[in-house]
Amino acid sequence: MDKEMRSDEKTDFTKSVPDDVLSYILSFLSIDEAVRSCILSKKWKNLWKNTSHIEFNSTKMIRPLSQLLLSRESQTTMDLKSITKGVSRYGFLVYRIIFRHIGDLCSCSFLHLWKSLLYGELQSWVEYLLRNKKGMKNLKLECELDNGEMEEYFIFKDDIPKLHFSHGIFATLGSLELINYTINCSNAFVGCKNLQTLKLERINLDDATINDILNNCVVLENIKLNGSTGFKKLIIINQSLKVLQLECLCVDELKVSCENLEVLFLDSIICPTNAASIYTPNLTTFSSYCYSKFGKMHGVDKGHSILKACEILQHSSMVYPSCNTFKNLSTLSMDLDLNHIRDSKDLSFVLQLCTSLQVLEISLPDFENPIIGSSNDYDFPYPMSMFWERQKLCYCVHQKLKFVYIKAFKGNELEMEFVKYLIAKATMMKKVTIFCNTLTEDAENLLSLPKASTNLSINFKVGANNMVDEFS
Repeated sequence: MDKEMRSDEKTDFTKSVPDDVLSYILSFLSIDEAVRSCILSKKWKNLWKNTSHIEFNSTKMIRPLSQLLLSRESQTTMDLKSITKGVSRYGFLVYRIIFRHIGDLCSCSFLHLWKSLLYGELQSWVEYLLRNKKGMKNLKLECELDNGEMEEYFIFKDDIPKLHFSHGIFATLGSLELINYTINCSNAFVGCKNLQTLKLERINLDDATINDILNNCVVLENIKLNGSTGFKKLIIINQSLKVLQLECLCVDELKVSCENLEVLFLDSIICPTNAASIYTPNLTTFSSYCYSKFGKMHGVDKGHSILKACEILQHSSMVYPSCNTFKNLSTLSMDLDLNHIRDSKDLSFVLQLCTSLQVLEISLPDFENPIIGSSNDYDFPYPMSMFWERQKLCYCVHQKLKFVYIKAFKGNELEMEFVKYLIAKATMMKKVTIFCNTLTEDAENLLSLPKASTNLSINFKVGANNMVDEFS
């Protein structure tokens, strides 16, 4: 019996699996996990050296090193010095792994401590890879949050280590993601004629640097800029750009002029409305939110305004009056308060402006905010409840609109009137989906109203406020 068990234990079920398949599987693991897989079988011993993706994670790799060092010392000496030894040995370990990798490397990511930036280790790792691994196209760099340690280490803000690479080092990349750095030089981006995807998150850089970066990356198709600071103006003029995501930014001016942009996503952008404009004649999908992240943004406390979708659409149409820059827009997602006449007036204007709109998603606020909120101080020759009934029939609603999703619906009067307007006027409408916490009797009566579209269905999602579920 024991002999049979020992025989079974020696059986290697991976022998029949091709090496390239095993290497592909290892590419989904962080490099420390991939290297540890060597113990599984002799066949796995050197497979990690041929994996097409390497992921370095300092939090996973330093902890075991530090614990090993601490176990060799007395409990009274378990201090920062021991952890620092772990950090330095981590840097040496990264070098060894990089030098021993022999296969084609397509992508690499680093999650590292700020001291690796201070000592120049990160720069050495990245530059070695980009100079010696010619097939590497995707790079992600992230400096782990320091929990205030860096501010204690450096007296002056200007002394904080910057992300700096040699001239044109990113020229061969197709995708680059940078998270949590200060950048004061754009030399690394010179000659970036292949970079199609650029993601910058929590990056501090001035106007000149961000402008130089964008100007050097001439074939960008996808830009994401999130939570970054230091610049006052954001000017994006690019004819190849197709997807643009801007989140949690505070600027004095925002200008987007992208002839071929198809998808635009804005979330919590602080900027004066009259200083924001977009020229995107081929835009098909526009999402804009101002309620989701405003609580995390210091700019709101100072009374600055957060851009609303309707406001930027209106202002852009005035900046470019000779052409309808939103004529191809088919999907519009935004947060808006249907209970305020100002928001309703803005929505009415947008529905007339976007003549190809087929999908409309509206997220009503779950709260009343004095900065973002709108006023109902309007003088109409008719009751406010008749606002939608008195609106002129627009081409979009009558001939194009097919799907409407309303989140956080409460059944208030103006909300109800908007839905009634759609039911009575939208001849091509297929579905109205309403997300609400409770279903009122008045809301339920919407089901029995005469419909302009014979194919219209009205669905209530009670207790579900997530529109994403509807598309998943």
